[in-house]
Amino acid sequence: MLGKLMKYETKATGRTLLPLYAALLIFALINKIFMNNDFSVINTDTLGGIPAFLSVFAYGCTMAAVFIVTFFIIVQRFYKNILGDEGYLMNTLPVAPWQNIFSKLLIAVMWTIVSGIVAILSVLILAFNSNALNPNFFNDFCTAFSSIYQYWGISGYMVGLEFIIAALIQMAMGIIMIYASISIGHLFNKRKILSSFGAFIVLNLIMNTILSTLAITFSDKVSNSMISWNISSINQFHGVFISAIAINSIFFICYFLITNYIIKNKLNLE
Repeated sequence: MLGKLMKYETKATGRTLLPLYAALLIFALINKIFMNNDFSVINTDTLGGIPAFLSVFAYGCTMAAVFIVTFFIIVQRFYKNILGDEGYLMNTLPVAPWQNIFSKLLIAVMWTIVSGIVAILSVLILAFNSNALNPNFFNDFCTAFSSIYQYWGISGYMVGLEFIIAALIQMAMGIIMIYASISIGHLFNKRKILSSFGAFIVLNLIMNTILSTLAITFSDKVSNSMISWNISSINQFHGVFISAIAINSIFFICYFLITNYIIKNKLNLE
C-alpha cells in the first residue's frame, strides 16, 4: 500500500513540478544559444540584445521558482492532503497514518533532490564550452576516483557514502520537522497557520539549544582532534559524519513520532 501511496503522490506533485523543471532546462538551452561558448558574454546582436536579456531574466525567475514551488508543494501536499479538506478522504483509506506521512516524506525528499539536480544541470548547460572540452575527461575522472582508494583505501569511499547519508537524513529531518510543526499547529482551533509557524520556531529553538549544549560539552575533544589532525588520516571525517547521522536521526525519529501521534490520536481536520 505504501507503494501505491507513493505512486499517487508522485503523480499529484509531478503535474506541477515536471513542467517547471522542463522550463528551466529549456531556458538554459535558449540562454546557451545567445551565449554561444562564452558563459560570461551575452550576444546582443539580435534586436539590441532584448531577447537575450529577457531570456536571462526568465531563466533566473524560473530557477528561483523551482526551489520556491518545490518547497510550497511539499508543505501544501501535507497540509491539504492530510490536515485539510482532502484529509477526510485520505484518513478513510485502509492505511496506517505513518504510511501516509512516510509516503509524502519520501516523495518530498525525491523532488528536493531532483530540483537540485535539475538546477545543477541547467548551470552545466550554460557553462558548457565545446572548445574547452577535454576528450579525456572521463579517463581523468576515473583516475582521480581510483587515487582516492590508493591514498585512503576503502575509508575514502566510506566517507563519501557517510556524507551522502548524512545529507539525506538532514534533508528528511528538515521536512519532517515542518510536518511536525504543521501538525502541532492544527491542535489549535483558531489561527492554525500562525500556530504552525510558532511551533516551527519553538522546535528550532529546542533543537538549536540541544545542539549548542552538545557542541559546548564536546568542544575540548573536538579542539584536540583538530590540533592533531593529519591529512593522511580520515578518521576525523568519519567522526563528523557519523555524529551528524546519529544526531539528525534522533531528531528525525522525534519529529516523526510527534507527527504520527497527532495525526493518529489528535487529528483536527478543517
